[in-house]
Amino acid sequence: MKFERAYSAKVDKAKGLKCDQTIRLAGFYSSKDYPEKLRRIKYHDSETGRTLVFLTNNFELKAMEVAMLYKHRWFIETFFKWIK
Repeated sequence: MKFERAYSAKVDKAKGLKCDQTIRLAGFYSSKDYPEKLRRIKYHDSETGRTLVFLTNNFELKAMEVAMLYKHRWFIETFFKWIK
């Protein structure tokens, strides 16, 4: 995915946040189809050792809140797949 960074906010790296950026999509079709700004949050989960990248159009929540919402969402979805 091609994007251009417009702004980088300060993050608390001790909590696992790697970056909190405001971006615009740079690909021809993607920028044409979605010209609005997006927020790109990169988070390192110390429990799993995985680095996760989230794209959202929500600029109201704190970066850590976005990371935790998505992390818990995936846990719940995995749980429901296991139940089936």
